[in-house]
Amino acid sequence: MKDSAFIRAKVPMTKEEVRAISIDKLDLHKAKRMLDVGSGTGSVTIQAAVSFPNLEVVAIEQNEDAVALTQENIDYFGCQNITLIKGKAPVELEGQFDAIFVGGTGGNMAEIFEWCEHLLVPGGRFVLNFILLENAMEAIQLAEEMEWQDLDVVSIQASRWSALGKGHYFKQQNPTIIVSAVKPERK
Repeated sequence: MKDSAFIRAKVPMTKEEVRAISIDKLDLHKAKRMLDVGSGTGSVTIQAAVSFPNLEVVAIEQNEDAVALTQENIDYFGCQNITLIKGKAPVELEGQFDAIFVGGTGGNMAEIFEWCEHLLVPGGRFVLNFILLENAMEAIQLAEEMEWQDLDVVSIQASRWSALGKGHYFKQQNPTIIVSAVKPERK
């Protein structure tokens, strides 16, 4: 989905190239439930819900403006398979999830990891996005300590064709680090 399809404000949004890769890494083809922690504009939530209409998506966001914007986008796209929760993760949730996406940790990475470990089914996919190296390194260390499988880390920096004077150039976006892993079957 194009970034321009979403209603936007000053709330950060996962850019379309990063969103596409992140959703691919969630491997939602057989998933029944997905959790989006730190939904921002709701772009990941909505693209997952639209792409997989039988998927139940739960989105959590603590910022009031972002919650309102996510709800606007949910309404705009007519998504009936999304539940939006205003709150700071970790929050109490019923049931487990086949995939969890984390777009923001709110500064409590270890607590988020522990919470997600309990919420994620064995064999479930866990994908996190970061712009800060230190946060990505902390996530990698936690995933290794928890002995999560198939740990993968990629840095994505897309550039977009843009006009400059009488010519064109590729305007770079900020790099995003995508960390993904699978919860072991034994846990």
